[in-house]
Amino acid sequence: MKRFNVKNRMLIIGGAMLLIIAGMVALFWPSEPSKPTTIPRGDYSYTIEYLDYQVEKMMHKQELPSVCVAMIDDQEIIYASAYGMADIENEVPATLDTVYKMGSITKLFTGIEIMRSVEVGLIDLDAPITDYLPDFSIQPGSYSSEPITVRSLLSHRSGLPRNDSLPGWYWDARPDILKAQTDSLAETYQAFPVGYRYKYSNAGYNVLGRIIEVVREIKPPVEGSAGGWPYYMNEEVLQTLGMNDSSFGSRMLLYGEQPRLAVAMGYHYPDGKPVPVNQFDIIELASGLFQSTMNDMIAFAQYLFNIGETNEIGIIRKETLWSMFKEQYVQNRDPQPQGLTWFTDTRLLGELVVLHTGTNQGFISMIALLPEKKLGFIAFSNGTRFEDLQNELTFKILGLMLETKYGIVPPTNEQVEEVDIGKEILKKYVGTYIIRDETLDITLSGDRLKAEYQGQKIDMIPVGGSKFRLNHWLIDLTDVEIEFFVDDPALEDIMIVYMGDYFICPRYLVVDDIPDAWEKLIGEYELYLRHPSEYSDEDILGTAVIMVEKGMLIMSDGKYLNPISSSQILIVGGIFDGETMIYDEDTGTITWQNLVYMPK
Repeated sequence: MKRFNVKNRMLIIGGAMLLIIAGMVALFWPSEPSKPTTIPRGDYSYTIEYLDYQVEKMMHKQELPSVCVAMIDDQEIIYASAYGMADIENEVPATLDTVYKMGSITKLFTGIEIMRSVEVGLIDLDAPITDYLPDFSIQPGSYSSEPITVRSLLSHRSGLPRNDSLPGWYWDARPDILKAQTDSLAETYQAFPVGYRYKYSNAGYNVLGRIIEVVREIKPPVEGSAGGWPYYMNEEVLQTLGMNDSSFGSRMLLYGEQPRLAVAMGYHYPDGKPVPVNQFDIIELASGLFQSTMNDMIAFAQYLFNIGETNEIGIIRKETLWSMFKEQYVQNRDPQPQGLTWFTDTRLLGELVVLHTGTNQGFISMIALLPEKKLGFIAFSNGTRFEDLQNELTFKILGLMLETKYGIVPPTNEQVEEVDIGKEILKKYVGTYIIRDETLDITLSGDRLKAEYQGQKIDMIPVGGSKFRLNHWLIDLTDVEIEFFVDDPALEDIMIVYMGDYFICPRYLVVDDIPDAWEKLIGEYELYLRHPSEYSDEDILGTAVIMVEKGMLIMSDGKYLNPISSSQILIVGGIFDGETMIYDEDTGTITWQNLVYMPK
């Protein structure tokens, strides 16, 4: 899950002139609504006005095709609106009943079904998954690990790689899609030991889907269908929730029918303008296939707020739902707040927030709830640029709602005093760290550390023995905090960046002389599928180049590489951190996830 986009935030720092230009453009945009000194309790008029202003502004500046938003106060819909076009080319306006792809919000429903199965004794959260999938296997890393459990999968602490070895369109495997995905993990390596640290895994949730298939004895409804799991979830979960316009997959995939409602088109921005993304049903049945409407997502939020408040039969019990909000596995070196499926946050608003985001084929989605206060905000768009905007908007609106309903003003960044740190300690933190698909250099200037990005040097103010806050003359960075963990020789050196979310950034060991193990990897490669599919349009999926830049082995798609043996290459940092690429010395090919890199 990516909550605050580091790359774009850091690009802001590196592109100060762009900010100045943007500021000049802002002079021609209407000013932001004035916030009253005190918001009258229960009067959401300012929050609605502010939300409407911000959505219109971001749609104009970012050329978003459409945005849908909703504010929920328990069972009351405070505000819900759809802006813009669901489909630009066909001039289809967005409405609250337009179908959008929800991406990883799929995982919320998979998690709920797991917990339903726990309630009836079909699943034990702390049992090894081999209790349910005896044939499950994955190549171990160079470490010992506890067994993978259902709990570790739900909380993204299983150490599984982000994805399995099948392409997203591998419908060749139907009706056994989830089984095929789970079996394909035998070809991959575990990235980290169980419980070592947060590692977001779509593959893990498809394994959970397979476990549900097994314990619920789900069978495909008809031969050649998409498997039984999406039909089961539609009937047992979505229909029970009254989400009749939502589904796990398109109506064409599931029922061979044309959609009953307007379906939005997703857009990306390869050249700065919105361009349609090729749309198809992905095989990520339990991790990313869900699609819904704003009206159905509102009903979902209201249902969660109302669990336990009536005598009606529910999906899960209230205590079970709340157990999903309890943080799992959190430790100093691994601070990402994560419940069972739900991400959590108590820092930004001073209240428990549970949330999840999603991305799929140009669609961006978010649902965030204050469960103790019964307040919620939902937002989604059919433009990828919304990903960089949704989180800040979400927490701002939730903060205003909290202030409106309860008179609670979210905390501001606490003032902390600068501390003195010896130069010898500061030297330990110097180095190059990977922050997603970028590098951040920590340098020592005199007796002060500086963070260097794209030629811009940012002051680092020490606020603890290993903690720093950033200071820049142009950009407000008071909400950015950095902490180093470099003192344990048995563990990797990492830098943790807090920027509304936690990013674990490993240190890259830059070299002066290119090792022989690197030399043989340098060059251009063609990309082929590891498992060819009859649904593929092209044999060659693209090209990639491996090169050395500034003493680092880099792939042209942004991966930083570290060969650890004659046959294994570790990916350092980013969303694929810790994953293993396999190098074949005889052919020179590299295999990873669903790809084979063949040297040209």
